[in-house]
Amino acid sequence: MRTPTFPEEVKDESCTVTIYEREYTKPDKEGKPKKYLEYRLAWYEDGKRQFKTSADYLALRSEADEVLKDLKEGRRTTATAGLLTASQRNEYARAVKIVQPTGVALDVAATHFAKAVEILGSDLVVLAAQEYAKRHEKITPRLVSETVDEFLEEKERQKKSARHVQTLDSHLTRFKGSFAATNIASVTASELDLFLDNLTAGSPPKPVSARTRDNYANSIVTLFEWAKVKRYAPGDFDEHTRITRTHNDEDGPIDIYTPAELRALLGKADAKLVPFLTIGAFAGLRSSEIMRLDWSDVRMENGDPCIVVQKGKVKMRGKSRRIVPMSANLKAWLKKHAKASGPVWPFSVPYLYEMLRELTPKAQAALRKSDRNAKLEWKSNALRHSCISYRVAQIKNIPQVALESGNSPQMIDSNYRELVTEPDAQAWFAIAPKGKKK
Repeated sequence: MRTPTFPEEVKDESCTVTIYEREYTKPDKEGKPKKYLEYRLAWYEDGKRQFKTSADYLALRSEADEVLKDLKEGRRTTATAGLLTASQRNEYARAVKIVQPTGVALDVAATHFAKAVEILGSDLVVLAAQEYAKRHEKITPRLVSETVDEFLEEKERQKKSARHVQTLDSHLTRFKGSFAATNIASVTASELDLFLDNLTAGSPPKPVSARTRDNYANSIVTLFEWAKVKRYAPGDFDEHTRITRTHNDEDGPIDIYTPAELRALLGKADAKLVPFLTIGAFAGLRSSEIMRLDWSDVRMENGDPCIVVQKGKVKMRGKSRRIVPMSANLKAWLKKHAKASGPVWPFSVPYLYEMLRELTPKAQAALRKSDRNAKLEWKSNALRHSCISYRVAQIKNIPQVALESGNSPQMIDSNYRELVTEPDAQAWFAIAPKGKKK
């Protein structure tokens, strides 16, 4: 581009505008005088001289062409006139042409685009739309009411236990009543938490317990996982996984199992459940600790067999880990299932409790063959409570049991001492797989 000579006249037939250059001096940051250049565009309109000033010559030169075009076509160019420049008018015409096939007004389209950029944090609107379309490909829109009804019907066809289906029916019918007209894939985690937080029972109504709230949450999570399989929600839909859990999985009321009840549970348990049941029953880990446990921390060789608990609550209390000795019968139970590494329970929490709910009536039926009046129920953390109780009776060393279980000696003494007898303890830790003896 040639170097301009100032003042520079820019002409278009009968119209002329002029660009002037001005040099001025201004103190810099250090207070020293520094020379700067400024450019001014000037033209006549309605008998008055108009000006525009800029430090950018190229921008002002482009503006001169716009002003010339407006003057030639008889359009007002001043800012007070409120009219678009020639380039702005061209942009507007192109935008209207692009948006017209959608049937959306230009200002609405601009609002939607600006909001999308705000949400994404950058101009990735097209990419986001492509990803959304990919995720929702072959997704069948389904209302919550329709999804719940179909889900419960399928559970009945699969001949799931009557108690399990009844529990799901009770929880999900209530859930359906609050979200009946909502698409299953549109429910958010905050809406689920609000529903759970507002659950009441009794007369007069009172908020349900934390355990009951989480039982509802488990049923809802099971429903959403099923909906993903049915393609009623995208495969990466995860709102239901962010439900707030409120039940404190610490030691609660001391409910324990008898050796006969545990034998019945293990006798009817699916192979996937055996590590969970036996580690709880013979090592006394909490349910939450078992679900966090990795096989690499189940030490069956190279020294005394033990389980190393080193995550979650133990870590938060400032302890790096605790060592739980492994009984001979526990080692026998785990031998077929142990791996070098990987989660001991590799499935979801809802799936665990679904399997436990199905296990209990089977174990009760087996138990009633020897005791017609036997009544077996799943008791929260009862495997742990049982282990601690039998361990106290077995070794009669409360500080040692406290160390193994991650509790204080005072709690062990007040809650677990003298609940069972030494013969009961011997029977408990003698429970082994078929064909194995302690």
